[in-house]
Amino acid sequence: AVVSTQSTGVLVNEGDDETQSLISSQSFSASTKVPRPYEDEPLWRRPFNYSVQHGIDPEKLSRLQRYRYYQRLAPPMTMLVPDHIIPPEFFTVVPIERGQKQSSMVTIFSLWNTMLGTSLLCMPAAMLHSGLILGILVVLGVGAITCYTAVITVQVTMDIQQLDIFRNSPLEFVDVIEYYMPAPAAKVALAAGSSSFLGALVVFWILLSNFTYGTGVTVGNMVSGNFTPAGGSLAGAVCDAYNASYTCFDTDNVTSLVEGESVGAADWGVWSHKTVPIYIILILFPLCCLKSATVLSKFNSLGVVCIAMTVTFVITKAALWGPNITITDTSNYLYVYPAYIDFNKLSGTLTLSFFIHNAVVALVRNNAQPKNNKRDVTVAFIMVALTYGLVGTLFMVTYPLPKCCIANVTSQLLFDNISLNDLMVFFAKIFQIFQLITVYPTVNFVLRSQLFLGVFKDPFCSYKHVVVFNVLTILICVLVSMFFPKVNTVIRYVGSVAGLAYVFFFPCFVYLLHCYKNNTLTWYSAVGHGFLILLGLLNLISQPINFSDYLSHSNSTNLTSLV
Repeated sequence: AVVSTQSTGVLVNEGDDETQSLISSQSFSASTKVPRPYEDEPLWRRPFNYSVQHGIDPEKLSRLQRYRYYQRLAPPMTMLVPDHIIPPEFFTVVPIERGQKQSSMVTIFSLWNTMLGTSLLCMPAAMLHSGLILGILVVLGVGAITCYTAVITVQVTMDIQQLDIFRNSPLEFVDVIEYYMPAPAAKVALAAGSSSFLGALVVFWILLSNFTYGTGVTVGNMVSGNFTPAGGSLAGAVCDAYNASYTCFDTDNVTSLVEGESVGAADWGVWSHKTVPIYIILILFPLCCLKSATVLSKFNSLGVVCIAMTVTFVITKAALWGPNITITDTSNYLYVYPAYIDFNKLSGTLTLSFFIHNAVVALVRNNAQPKNNKRDVTVAFIMVALTYGLVGTLFMVTYPLPKCCIANVTSQLLFDNISLNDLMVFFAKIFQIFQLITVYPTVNFVLRSQLFLGVFKDPFCSYKHVVVFNVLTILICVLVSMFFPKVNTVIRYVGSVAGLAYVFFFPCFVYLLHCYKNNTLTWYSAVGHGFLILLGLLNLISQPINFSDYLSHSNSTNLTSLV
C-alpha cells in the first residue's frame, strides 16, 4: 500500500521503515523551514503539488511528484511506474536467497517419487480386470496421455511466466487458468485439486487401518506362540489373508491349496477391521492440528524406501513362485484373459496414479536447465509407467493361486494375498505405517491451507476452524475405512473425477486458448485436444459400469465387481 507521511509529504511504501528513515534523513530541522501557506492544514486539504521539504534537489522532487501523479492516474497493476523515475530512496536492498538449483536427475526422481504411491499396491488387481496384454497397453496409453497433458501444462506456464506482469513472481498452473479463463474456472480447479487430496487422505486411512490391524494380529500370534513363518511351495501366498476359508474358484484341488490360518476376529471386536480405524484417531488427530507440517514433511523421503521395498518384495516373490499362468486353457484356475472388457477400472485407477498436474510446475521450477523440463517430465512418466507395469504384471503372472483372488480380496491390495505370517510383508507394513503417519498430516495440511486460502484468504484462520476441518475430514476417512475399505475403487473414482478437470480439460483447453492468442492454433490441434477432453469425460462416465455384465460368458471369469 502507498500512503503519505506527515513529516515528508511524500508517498512511501507503508511499513518500509528504512525508506522512511532515508527520506527523513534528508529533511532539515524545523528552524530551517520557511513558513508556507497550508502548513497547518490537514494533509488531505493541501494542494497536490505541495511539499514541506526544502533543500531537496529540485530534479529529485520533480521525480517524486511525477511518481505521486502516476500513482493517482490508475489503479495499481494498470499503469506501472518506470524504474528510472522512482527515486533511489524508494528502493531497499533485501537479500533474497533463491531456491537452490537441481540437476535433471534430481528433478526426474522427484517426479517419480511423487507419482508413485499407494496405487502401486493395487496395480495387480486393477490390471487383472483389463487382461494381461490389454492391461500393459492401457498402462502405456494412459501414461502417454497424462504425460502429454503434464508437458503442455509446464509449457504454457513457462510461456506465461515470461510476461512482464509475471516475470518476478513464481506461477502455478491455477494462476494460468485464472489468467486465461473466468474466475469460476479457478474455483473448479481448486475443487478438483482438493478432491484429489481428500481422496488421498481416505486411501491413506484405509491403508493405515489395514496395515495396523494386520501387524497387530501378527504381533499377537508372536506373543501367544502361534506364529509360524510362512513358507512351503506357495511361499506365503493365500487367497485372502483375513479370510482363510475364502476361495473364488470352485475346484476341490484349489480349495485345499488356499486353506491357511484364520484370523478369527469379529467385526466389532476389540481389535478388528471396524475398530482399528477409530483407534488411529488418537494418533493422527493431534498431528493434524499442528499449525505447520514442516517437521513431518522431513520424513517424506521414507516414501522412496517403501517403494523400493514393495518392488523388491514383488520381484522376490516372483522369483520364488516362478511363472504360474495360462492364456489358452480357460478351465484352468491360473487362466488370465489376454484382453478383458472391464479395462475402464484400470484407466480410472491410472488417472490418479499418474496425477501430478497440480504440482508438476513446482517440481520442475528449480531445474538447473529449464529447457530440459519437457524431457525430464517425459522420462519421469516413462519410469513410473515401467514401475507400475513391472509390479502389476510380475505379480499377476507368478501368483500361484487362482487369479481371481487378486481382484476379489476385500482391500484390493497385493499384501492381502500374502499370509500374515510372512516376515517380508510384516516388515514392509511396519515401514508403511510409519510413513503414512507422517504423510497423512502433511497432505491434510496442504488440503487445509489450499481450502482456507481459497475461502478465508488465510491458510490457518484459527484453531477453531482447524479443529472443525479435521473433524470433518477424519470422520469421512473413518467411515469409509470401516464400511468401504476398497482402495482401488476409491482411487479410480477420485482419479476419474479429479482427472477430468486437471488432467484432461484444463491442460488441453488452456493450451488451445494459449495457441489461439499466439495465432498458432490449427484445426487438427483443436480436434485432437477436444478428443482428449472427450476421453476424460468417457473415463468418468464409465467407472460405475461393469461391461462384463453384458457378456454372455461373463460368469466364467470368476471376477467380481470392484464397485
